[in-house]
Amino acid sequence: MKPKTYRNKISKLKKDGIVELDFKSSIAFHTLKGHRFGKVVTPCHTGVTTSNNDPIYNMIKNLPMDKQSIHDIHLKFKAPNIYETFSVRDFPKFKANKAIRITSWSKNNTIVKITINKNDTVTVIIGCSLDPIPLDYNGIIRFFRIIGMSEGFLEGLTVTVNHDKLNQNQSIPQCGKWIITRWDFGRDASVTYKGERYEITVMNAQHVLERIYTKDFGKYKKIRLEDVECPRKTVIDPIEEKLNT
Repeated sequence: MKPKTYRNKISKLKKDGIVELDFKSSIAFHTLKGHRFGKVVTPCHTGVTTSNNDPIYNMIKNLPMDKQSIHDIHLKFKAPNIYETFSVRDFPKFKANKAIRITSWSKNNTIVKITINKNDTVTVIIGCSLDPIPLDYNGIIRFFRIIGMSEGFLEGLTVTVNHDKLNQNQSIPQCGKWIITRWDFGRDASVTYKGERYEITVMNAQHVLERIYTKDFGKYKKIRLEDVECPRKTVIDPIEEKLNT
């Protein structure tokens, strides 16, 4: 947003009684009316200016954290005629959009759900909230093993479904060419949490949802900090970007 545009918007919000000036230093800080914090502010791990008086901030600012990781990963790719190919068999379909549901498979706290849409777009969701994939050497190997198994699973199904028309059989794109449309990126605390459950979700200036919440692992809970991101890039690029940050 250009400075002049920002000033105009803030001016209108002030006139409408929605925001008010908090304080001025080299720049002006505004806040929701009736929620002033004063000059004691500190940038948190995401770059958002946060009050030192905020109880949640004070609880997490020195919290020891595990490695950055990803979970709830959504991928998609196009495969010509795949919907027609699978429609000849009795796969379950969603009532709303008639998308085909492929039987999920799970292994080691990871569940994979595959959907074939009428426009021949295939969506793959990797659920591993209880065991997020760390962005280190072993974690990256695990991630590509999961999507590689998903590719092989779909290839095998396609051949089985269309075994009498192999010359017409379309191939599944290599998993390295699949597009990551969304993932949850963040860290878990390396220590357990025994307080009350809570969740805080906000949208930052880049329109990324940021969450701080308690994650229940059954026998214990941990505090989780994460961003809901939409890379919309092939699988290698967003991972490389995270490793280089």
